[in-house]
Formats: sequence, structure tokens, C-alpha cells
Amino acid sequence: MLRGHWYIACRSPQIGRGPVARTVLGEPLVIFRGQDGKAAALIDRCAHRNLALSRGKVTADGLRCAYHGWSWGSDGHCTKIPSACEPDACQAIRVKSYPVKEHQGFIWVWMGEEKEVPTHEPLHFPWLGEAGWRHFVMERVFEANAFHCVENFLDVPHTAHVHRGLFRGEESKEIEIEVTSGEDWIEGEFLGEERMDSWIGKLLVPEGSRIRHVDRFQLPYVTRVDYRMSETRQYVVMSQCTPETEDRTRVFTYLGFRFEPFGGLIRLVFQPFAGAILNQDVEVLRQQTEDLRRTGAPRFLYHETDAIARGIRELLDGKSLAGRPPERKRLRV
Repeated sequence: MLRGHWYIACRSPQIGRGPVARTVLGEPLVIFRGQDGKAAALIDRCAHRNLALSRGKVTADGLRCAYHGWSWGSDGHCTKIPSACEPDACQAIRVKSYPVKEHQGFIWVWMGEEKEVPTHEPLHFPWLGEAGWRHFVMERVFEANAFHCVENFLDVPHTAHVHRGLFRGEESKEIEIEVTSGEDWIEGEFLGEERMDSWIGKLLVPEGSRIRHVDRFQLPYVTRVDYRMSETRQYVVMSQCTPETEDRTRVFTYLGFRFEPFGGLIRLVFQPFAGAILNQDVEVLRQQTEDLRRTGAPRFLYHETDAIARGIRELLDGKSLAGRPPERKRLRV
């Protein structure tokens, strides 16, 4: 699990009057809004008797523990000990706090070393809120390692088996992929791709369209899939994977689309379809994790048809892919 990055802890509407418990990179967090309305994140553990602060409530004094009423400010400092006779008794006591940014309807937490200053901004989801574009967000918890999630989201061959009937039809064709990469990213562009032989392909892609399809991975655990048929017909699917533990990942998937003039109608079909696809991936990755626990640590074999999976693994292992020449691969989809 990679530190020194921003991760989505929750969506903005999920923190209202009460705090929300989340786990990020194995650390239990409590996410809440102070009296000023700004989001904050603390370790979800009261320093006094270690009750989870997410069981408490937000008051004028800060986040108040449900056990003895100790209160904590957004910066992690104790602001009140109700049973103390000396009001200054709490000043030197604190719990760990985390840098937080609220951006595009998400609460992002910087998971660096303590007191480490964030070195970059959170991920930006393209076209969110722009004229002509619509979007929706899906959230799922995968019982799977974050690497297995991102690999799955950018793995075309599995769609013919796990998603047959929804995403892929009966026909299969050879296609060429051009793989390019950089210091912290790798992508594959599918050259000369035709529309999918399925009902969703026929709905979204007009016959004769020239499709530009690009699958991209970037650190820490972000995937992006772009389909562009024309200026007014295109969509993007981006998933930000937040590792909770080694075998559990919370995934926030943004799907932005432009299908003029039928955007509202398309959404009625697109959203439940995308949810069904995601649920199938939740299940197959749960099965993979179950089988890995039974058979032992992963001993994966990387094949040319895996396209960019080996590159993803190298990036997560700390290797830079900058300077690599473009590579062509072929596979049947």
C-alpha cells in the first residue's frame, strides 16, 4: 500500500451532522465537519481510553468522545476534559490528525508520514459539472487487494467471460494495442476498435463510428477508461481505489458522459448497467481473494494479452516507466 498520496475517504454528503468511520492504508480514521463546516480527519481512537471517536458527536468544543466526553479539535488537539478542574489540563494532549481536502464532492485524506506536507493536489475528475456532461458516482467495497482491483478494471479479456451478455457479445476479433508509459503512468490505446457486439455497444456507439478507446493507470491506484465516438458522444470511467487493508479496497467510480441530445435517457440505462458490471467484478475478485487465501500468495503469470498489467505491477513496486519506447501488442476481444 502506497503512502505519500491523496486517497478518497468518503463522499462529501456522507459527513453530515455526525462523524464517519473509515479505514485507509490500515489506519482507522474518523471523518467529520467542525463547527466551521470544514472537513477534518483524525485517528479514530480517543487518547484517553481508546474508544472510537466515530462513536461520538460534534459539538462547539470539537469531536466529543462518547465515553468520558473528551473533545478534540480538527487539528487533533484536545479542547476539553469535562471532569478536569483545571481548564488548561488538556492543552498538551493530542491525537494524530491528517491533511484533508474537499474537492469535487469527495473528502480526500493525505496519507503521508506524520507532519509530512502534501506534495501535490488530489486527483481531478474530468468534465465534472461542465456543460453538456452528466455524471454519477458508484461506491463499492471489494474484498480484494488494490492491485487486483486496478488490474481488473483495465483488463479487457475478462469482460468476455465475467461480463458476457452485458458488456461483450459472441463475436471476437483481433485488435492491436499501443502501449505507452511515463514516470508514474501506463496506458494502452486500442487501435481500430469497432463497437462491441452487445446491446449496450449498439446503444452507445452508432454504427460506423470511429472509436478512440484508451485505458490508463496512474499512481497510486487510479484507473481511467475513455471511449470517444465524437465530440458529443463520449464517456470516461475513472476509479480511485482506496486500500483499507491488504485484502480490502474501497473503490469510488466516477462515470462522466456526453450523449447529446439523449443524455438523460442514456443515464436511465447507463447507471444500472454500470452498477451491474461493477457488482460482477466485486464477486469475481472476492472469489479470487478467497482462492488466494486457500492456495497461497499470488504467483501470477503475465502474458502479452494482459496488455499493461505487468507495467502496473512495476509502477506499484516503485519502478519508473519513463523513457520506455511505445510497444504494440495484439489480443483477441
